[in-house]
Amino acid sequence: MIDDDFDFDQPVTRIKPNADHQKQLGSHILKTAEQYLAAMGSRVHTQLVDSLRQLEAEDSYFAVMADQLEYESDEPIANDLLNLLYFWKMANEKEADIAAFQLPDLIQTNYFQATLLEAYDAMDLGVFQAQRRSVIEETLKLYQQQCYAGCITVIYGQIEGILTDVLIEQGYLQQNQTKFVDVYKIVPGLKGHEVKSLWHKVKIASEINPYFLSLEAFKMDTSSSVTASRHNIVHGADVTHFTQARGFILFIWLFAVISFISTLKR
Repeated sequence: MIDDDFDFDQPVTRIKPNADHQKQLGSHILKTAEQYLAAMGSRVHTQLVDSLRQLEAEDSYFAVMADQLEYESDEPIANDLLNLLYFWKMANEKEADIAAFQLPDLIQTNYFQATLLEAYDAMDLGVFQAQRRSVIEETLKLYQQQCYAGCITVIYGQIEGILTDVLIEQGYLQQNQTKFVDVYKIVPGLKGHEVKSLWHKVKIASEINPYFLSLEAFKMDTSSSVTASRHNIVHGADVTHFTQARGFILFIWLFAVISFISTLKR
């Protein structure tokens, strides 16, 4: 089986959900972002839209975020854009000259990094938590040093690694030497119930909370060039997306995943 390839049409065996695991989204971060979006002035709103538009040429996903922000829609605003708004609020409060502020520089600010790591520390990831934290700190250094190839490859891995740790810690995955076993046999068609791909893990995670399927970082369809190119990047076929723009998007996704998972209870 090719990593990330899976028959989406197969039925999924569902187990009875624990009510504690069905906590609705309503974290402080998302509420703050939603309130900020409703109250933000036109100047601040326009500057963020313009900043996203300027980055469209570097990565088309910026157009997706800009469209969501600029055009009213009945569709809910994506989790990653709300998390970006949370930091845009911080930038407007902390930057001395917000008019000259470059959006990709957000990742290098003390307030972004401190908030990212604080959210990470709020999770319970078991034995690898401290080691994974060190890896995330290294990716921040790589971004600052403009070493985007290393930075992006590692972040993609850490987004999946964090999910793997959560599934192990909550008893949905069991590690058997180098293999991961689907304990509750949620995903059908796996030889020996061995989980190999990110998509398998997301299907299992949706039993903890169905919102996992809505997180952009875990979507495996072709609606976004960011998700569509993940497989080729981590397996070496794609060397065209090692850019600051892609790194910026992945850090926002990493934070969105971490901040969401930190709201989950055992």
